[in-house]
Amino acid sequence: MRLPRPLRRLLDPHTGLITGVKSALRAGNQEGIARTVSRYRRPLKLSGSEADDLTRILVGRLSDSVSHDEASESLQTIASGLAPQSLHSTTWSALENLSRTIGCFSASLAFTQRAHLAIEKEKSGPRLVLSAIHRRDLDLAIEHFRHYWTWDNDWFDIAHYIWVWSGGISGVKAFDLEPEWAELLTNRPVTILGPAETTLTKKNLKKNSLVARVIMQDVVSWDTASDPLGGQCDLAYASRETRNWLRETGSWDQLADFAVTSLRVDEGSELGASQVPLRRAHDPRRLMLGGSSPNMIPLMAWDVMRVPGVTLTMGGTTFFASQEAYTAGNRRFKHTSGRATDATGSTGELFERCPTFARHNVLENLTLIANWVSQGAVSADRPMARVAALSPEDYMAELDDLYGRDRR
Repeated sequence: MRLPRPLRRLLDPHTGLITGVKSALRAGNQEGIARTVSRYRRPLKLSGSEADDLTRILVGRLSDSVSHDEASESLQTIASGLAPQSLHSTTWSALENLSRTIGCFSASLAFTQRAHLAIEKEKSGPRLVLSAIHRRDLDLAIEHFRHYWTWDNDWFDIAHYIWVWSGGISGVKAFDLEPEWAELLTNRPVTILGPAETTLTKKNLKKNSLVARVIMQDVVSWDTASDPLGGQCDLAYASRETRNWLRETGSWDQLADFAVTSLRVDEGSELGASQVPLRRAHDPRRLMLGGSSPNMIPLMAWDVMRVPGVTLTMGGTTFFASQEAYTAGNRRFKHTSGRATDATGSTGELFERCPTFARHNVLENLTLIANWVSQGAVSADRPMARVAALSPEDYMAELDDLYGRDRR
């Protein structure tokens, strides 16, 4: 069960630091940023000077008195001045997160690298395997998995991920068979189409192909003439925000044309209306090293790959590394703010996308799918394959240019 945010802040100083800074940043509250960093610096074992430097950078990017390049250089200086073993890996991940919150994506990799080094010292079996996964090192992941794995519940998501990634050479297949879901998907081709540009067309669909898409407010159907897959959507997926909109407005009837709608909700949570087929999607949260929340596209891939015999093709997702992350037919109306979004998914607010990318850890989301693409476990269209082949350094540099420098 997901704890309320105030309780998570109280129990975990890393969560307190990250959520406090993000709230202050979006409110334009410079003093709030300073208070948050000061409050949590001791539990995170940051010195007074390190906390002051971090505050200066965060406040400076908010006010635009510190340039993107200056902030990036200063963050890298903070990282290089600390020994990897001086901080817990989760603190390094928190600093990585804060760097991305202000759009310094390339600079954040200095903290990412030190998080991996700290994990090596901490000797946690599951985290060692996750570290290898997110360093895209299949051989090391297999080595650590064979050495550390047990039948504890913490291991089953990792075991199944490696089984898919390695083509069955290692790991353990751990299919989660919901009877109706398995009956619908087993041994069938599935195409996940995201909201970005794609080279997929109707010709790529086999006769019995199922198409999965993300639905959002104002995006619950697609034009049959202009849509690359002719508007087909059999498997709909709804984020927490979309599920809240469906529940608050009673718009469940808009899901009637889908074979099933999978909701991103915590285990044990009420799904919603009973007049349309609903289920809870499997969440790959345990595969996220920094405690982040997966994006919808990796969640969808993970969900369908928990069913035996699925052949998965993916397209329409560039993990935000493109000028048009959302094509014209996939731009939602953000009901929480009452405004429409643009091609980046933004309503135009300062630092709207960067904190979201940090919270979801875009690099970890990309890596989970890029690993599978690299080994042929899933197929990708050309735009997605290009991004999946990028090194972390090149990917983060693209996000710097698209979002970070302009404080989007």
